[in-house]
Order: sequence, then C-alpha cells, then structure tokens
Amino acid sequence: MTRTDDAVVAVLPRLEPFLREWIDTQRVMSGVPAVQVAVRRGPELLFSYASGVADTATREPVTTGHAFRIASHSKTFTATLIMQLVERGELSLDATVASLVPELANAPVASRTVRALLGHQAGVERDGTDANWWQRKSLFPNRNELIAELQHDSVYAANEHFHYSNLAYSLLGLIIESVTSRDFNDVALDVVPVLSEYMGDAATIGPDSGVGADVAIVSGHVAPLGYWRDGEAEAVPPVVAPVDTRAQAAATGFWANAETISAWVSAHALGTGLFLSDDAKRLMQRKESTITKNGLTRFYGLGWIQRAIGKRHVIGHSGGFPGHITQTWGDPKTGLAVSVLTNRIDGKASDWATAIIRLLDAAAHEVARSDGDDVADVYGTFWALWGATSVVPLPGVTLQLSPAAVDPAGAMTVMHANNDGALRAVPEDGFADAGEVMRVERDGDGIASITVTGITSWRPDLFAEQRDTLLRGAL
Repeated sequence: MTRTDDAVVAVLPRLEPFLREWIDTQRVMSGVPAVQVAVRRGPELLFSYASGVADTATREPVTTGHAFRIASHSKTFTATLIMQLVERGELSLDATVASLVPELANAPVASRTVRALLGHQAGVERDGTDANWWQRKSLFPNRNELIAELQHDSVYAANEHFHYSNLAYSLLGLIIESVTSRDFNDVALDVVPVLSEYMGDAATIGPDSGVGADVAIVSGHVAPLGYWRDGEAEAVPPVVAPVDTRAQAAATGFWANAETISAWVSAHALGTGLFLSDDAKRLMQRKESTITKNGLTRFYGLGWIQRAIGKRHVIGHSGGFPGHITQTWGDPKTGLAVSVLTNRIDGKASDWATAIIRLLDAAAHEVARSDGDDVADVYGTFWALWGATSVVPLPGVTLQLSPAAVDPAGAMTVMHANNDGALRAVPEDGFADAGEVMRVERDGDGIASITVTGITSWRPDLFAEQRDTLLRGAL
C-alpha cells in the first residue's frame, strides 16, 4: 500500500463526537431501529459505534458485537473463494457451467463461463420467475430447486449486458462445491481464522444463519405502513422473521458485524498478502462493467462494486436482505474501509457510508490546507428551533456541521480564527454565513450559545429550558 491515509487517521478522533451524534440523528430521522458503523485502516480499528435497538419488539439495545445480515456482501466472499481455486490451479475462469455442474449440461446456462458468472455477464435471470422468498412467502431454494430455476432461458446472451444475478452467484456456490467436494458453508468458514488473525480479535461472521459462531443477530425490520384503513399510522417498524438462505448462501447468506466486514474489505487492499495475490486482486478489481443510472456511475469487477467518492476510488458491496440494508466501501490502495449496517429494509446505509468517507476526506483536506495548527476552544452541538449545529475544532480550522444533513461534508461551513480569535466563515459566494463571524457566549458551565447570521443556538440544557417559550413566540 504505497499511499497512506495518515491525515484521515489523525483527524478522525476529533470528528468522533460529531460522528456519534450524526449517526444517532440520522437513525432517528429515518426511523431505522439500529445502525452499526465501523471505520478502519487495515487491521487498525479507528471507530466503532452502534445506535438503537436490535429488535423493536424486545427493545434490546444494539451493540457493536451484534451481527447483521450482510446479504450481497456474500458475493465478495464467493468471488474470493473462486479466485483461490483459480490460483491453486483447481479451476479455470474459462471453465463452463456444463463442465462443472452436470445437471445443467443441457440448460441455456451450460455454455456460460465462470468469469461471466463472476462479472454478472452471463445473462442469467436475477432471481427467477417466482422469488417471493425475498419477502418470506416461501423458503429460499434448496439445491434441487436452484437447479430447476437455472434451467430457465437466459435474459441475455453471454457478455451482452451487465445483469446482476443472485442465481448466477448461487451457481458459483455449486461450482465451489463441485471442485472442492465440500459443502459451500464449510469452505466459506475457512476464511474466518485468517480474518481473525488480521483483526487481532475474533471475527464475527458466518455464511448463513445457524452456521459459524453462536452470535446474536439483530432482527430485520420493514417500513411501517403509512396508514391503516382506519387512518391511524403504524409507528413502529415491524419485525421480519429470520430465514436461512439454503442454496443461495453464496449470493446472499452471510452475516457479520461492521468491525468484521470492514476488515474483510480492508484485507483486499493491495499489499496485505491476505486471501489472494495482488495479481488476482487487481483482476477482481478491474472495471469489467460500467453501470450509469440516475447520474451515478458505478463499475463491477469480479465480485466487487466500484465507484469514485470524490477523488478516491473505492471497492465494496451493498447488501439487501429481508429487513436489512448494508454497505461497505474500502480503498484498495490504503486499506481505509467504512462499513454501515442497518436493520431496516429501506435504511440509508449506502448514503451514510459514502457520507462518512466524504466527511473524513473533506476534514483531512481542510486541515492540510490550513495555515496553522491551533485548535479553537469552541466545540459542541447547539440547538435552535431551526435544528442543531455542531462545531468541530481541528488543527488550524474549525468546521460547522449539521447532524441532520445526510451528507454533512456537502453542507459544511469552514471557519478560521481572526486576529482577535473570533471564528469567521471562509469568505465566498454563498446563501448561508459565508464571511460572517460566529458570536460565542460563555457561562460557568462552558459555552452557552453560538450566534450565526443573527440566529442564536444554545447548549442543549439551555435550549431545553426555553424551547416552549420559543414555540409560543413573542407576544
């Protein structure tokens, strides 16, 4: 790893109080029962936090030790296991399905190669003709049922279009079993000791429910109904019953906590010497397909989603499961990784993981371009009827951030100290407080309030005392 993220590592401890408050705020605003976040560089865990409840019925508090269903993160494990077989000379990327799974010798998928399956270029259906196991109407398919699903006509010819397919990755699980003469779940568990050693702690991970260590897995939840027929809103997200993925474990079965899945992605940085050679990692991380949708361009390699976040190129995967949405991004050059796990089907895990990387990079950038290294003594979160404002002092610069912003870096105000020590927002074109000075009032307990563009925000205890008066308004 030739490039480092030393600046990010240095700035993160000062951002940590804001990150915790931002995670709490985002979770509450979006109605997600639980969020778990981990940030690391290589084996070094930099930040780990859990907010909310593991189950809305029991109200059990979530911890950083709880596991979540990480769903399609499973594909990164399956792809790695395939590439390990390739590196050992036991499998070729050009091998066809027919040569590996005899039951599919006459199926439309028979001529598809391992590489086409890995890159979602095999044209296989995404989930089949009746995939309502995704909403618990039926069980996930067993091996025979999966084989039956794979007998269907393909959606596209090979290498015609990128077409994301859980069936294709489930088929890769069958291929792993065929080559190794072992159960897929047993093969998958081989990565756990290596990952634990890398982390310096026991890895919390398994390929399907009930497989691996005995770990508490949070309950999944769905969005509450907007209104019942009688007009009353359903306020609490209902729990989804847990489910085994059976023959689809290779595509979507895995569970893990954020500390572990962030370590897994970090370990795939070049130069770690873990799981695969750098040659194999580079092959997996190549941009095999380009997918542009709604203004966002992403790429897919062999098992890895890729995109740019600012100037940083990242690899990773998202995961959607009955009641869970998760996302992990990692920098293959530095080993920086961010994982966000949620236990509600519409959780904003992808937005939040991206936002954390953007904030870390923005903060590190502002510190690097500042003139000095003095740290202001103004800090904390302050409240007004307009919401909360957080002040985060860093060496040579102070940031004004919003816990309510999905992308706090995008709404960030940068401030520098004047000659008299007052904090002034950077002069620039803007609709907010650009160029204006923040007024700070203090009392015996510290900073009582800040005033920006004439609007005062108070320390939480002081705001609570006068909130009702503010709500009633001046008479």
